[in-house]
Amino acid sequence: MELDVAGRLLGTDRLKGLSPTGNGSDETVAVALLLRVASELIGGCASLFAERRHYAAAALLRQLTEVEYLAWAFETRDRDAERWLRSTHEEREEFFRPARLRRASNGRFRNQDYRYHCELGGHPVPRAELLFGAAANETAQLLLSDALGHIGHIWNHLSAWAISHGHGDSIDRHTGNLPVLHRSLFADDPLARLPPPS
Repeated sequence: MELDVAGRLLGTDRLKGLSPTGNGSDETVAVALLLRVASELIGGCASLFAERRHYAAAALLRQLTEVEYLAWAFETRDRDAERWLRSTHEEREEFFRPARLRRASNGRFRNQDYRYHCELGGHPVPRAELLFGAAANETAQLLLSDALGHIGHIWNHLSAWAISHGHGDSIDRHTGNLPVLHRSLFADDPLARLPPPS
């Protein structure tokens, strides 16, 4: 990916001795890595929903919510991307845990939304029966609509980061008409107008 190559080659982190792995810009490499993680989760989630393996798809959807939290932090909190890339396990537990990012978002991310994802696909709990019983397809449809929302938010956060850090052209080359399609989907899909789960 273009952004990854740019981060490895361009920037001053290597020259200043700041990058433990010799990247030009750890921040750019971190954003590129998060985009790749999101891409794999999105592809896996879509495939699993198509195969009617709803519980497994819901588990990946919960992971997408955590990617959205990080994407938001990378866009809005100065240098969080490079801090994340350079972090130890203990530092990630301290600074990048989902609960901590939800608190830092000042209400943007709600605890009950995350709990909903954990109950349906993040942890093996009885409520997961919704994905196996008579209403499995309807529940999966709601989750798929929710997934599209998370995907759009991830893309918007990381695109905004790229534009503000001089990588807008790279993102534009790969965006195509994605923003138009995303807005159109949410204008046309009645599921997109449902309130978050309580």
